[in-house]
Amino acid sequence: MINCLLIDDEPLALKLLEDFLEKIPFMNLIARYEEPLKALPVIESGSVDLLFLDILMPDISGIDFYRSLKRKPEVIYTTAYSEYALKGFELNALSYLLKPISFEKFLQACNRANEFIERKKNKPMAAKDYFFINASHKLFKIFYSDILYLEGYKDYTKIHLKNNNTPMLVLYNLKHFETIFDEKDFVRVHRSFIIPVRMLNSVSRKSVTIGNKIIPVSDNYRENLFSVISEISA
Repeated sequence: MINCLLIDDEPLALKLLEDFLEKIPFMNLIARYEEPLKALPVIESGSVDLLFLDILMPDISGIDFYRSLKRKPEVIYTTAYSEYALKGFELNALSYLLKPISFEKFLQACNRANEFIERKKNKPMAAKDYFFINASHKLFKIFYSDILYLEGYKDYTKIHLKNNNTPMLVLYNLKHFETIFDEKDFVRVHRSFIIPVRMLNSVSRKSVTIGNKIIPVSDNYRENLFSVISEISA
């Protein structure tokens, strides 16, 4: 069961999404709000798995509101303006729904969210030191210790490996790897990069270095990166 929360300043839009959610058995609506700030206590309690969030609202945009959250549930953005789609995905959104929202599109987004969240919840606590992945119609064994960094290209990811000048291109996005990697060992630092902490040579507010590679650190991921580093710093 996925615990979700609706935020939209339009009452009719809220009612539509609420009606949609009632038809989907694995979705549990916790609450709905027209004013995002009123939702803060519920979100910060950690009880929300998935947030349906309108982008354009009077006092604060959905994007700025999501950035401000200390606890960030998975998010699906809703808006009547398609130009905000890229901005939503830069913030690592699971999906983007363009109004008027059809039930078919809504159900597709919920199914993807359910698959992702359940996989994340059921991620085994004790992981092996390697995994297998499909690339070029073959299964390849990859040791975590051989990964330099991962670079995302929409639905694809380049896995950069030690002692291999050519990265491995696989048909998985970066969110897939976030679900199989330990979040304390592999940290997302940018919408296009996940890095293994063990490979870091240096860290600044704007970038990290791994070998000779300079990797950007974006505002959305900086706080989590420094939190992970602080836990292992002497």
